[in-house]
Amino acid sequence: MKPYFAFQWHITDTCDQRCKHCYIFAEDNCKKLMEMPFEKMEQIIADILKMCEKLDRTPYLYITGGDPILHKDFWKLAEKLKNNNIHWAILGNPFHLNDEVCQKLHDHGCVKYQLSLDGMQEIHDIFRKPGSFDTTIEKINCIKKSGMYCAIMSTVSSANIADFPQMIDLCAEKEVDVFAFGRYCPTSGQKSEEYHIPPNEYRNFLDMCYHKFQEHKKNGCKTTF
Repeated sequence: MKPYFAFQWHITDTCDQRCKHCYIFAEDNCKKLMEMPFEKMEQIIADILKMCEKLDRTPYLYITGGDPILHKDFWKLAEKLKNNNIHWAILGNPFHLNDEVCQKLHDHGCVKYQLSLDGMQEIHDIFRKPGSFDTTIEKINCIKKSGMYCAIMSTVSSANIADFPQMIDLCAEKEVDVFAFGRYCPTSGQKSEEYHIPPNEYRNFLDMCYHKFQEHKKNGCKTTF
């Protein structure tokens, strides 16, 4: 197969969460939710295929939002991607997943579903909404059972940094395929010191993660950290 050319594609602002660290709603909580028309999505797919043909690459799409499943034409898009043999992934929420939906996603060429985890139960639900943690953990098996890979992504900040040792252990226990994190970056509408991690503390955090990752790998864990 030709090397991949990956695209991250935001198709909708629609979402049933208002996470405290979300950049979409950080500066204007009353903003009008935007959604890409299906005709525009068709044009973009054609442009992606044309560009990848010129570059001799294989397209790979990360579909995101908002929650992409909530786009009114989501399944039309999924069918279009399937018909063009395009592999894709979703960066989304767990709330609209069940065995039937996960299998349908897989059958339409979705190879990976990425969930967010922003701490253990108390902290995660503060960032997102009550019940979000339990639903996220519950849907890991639902995703994997369908044949898709399950990825967990987290944003590390001073609010949740102490939970990461447990989070890493949990992801290894649940046999998550990929665990990754990014450092919190404030938008102009957020206070930069609110979730700030001092440099030395962040360096210690990275050392802890490295040792945790090595420990799990030594014990046969198949999660990619």
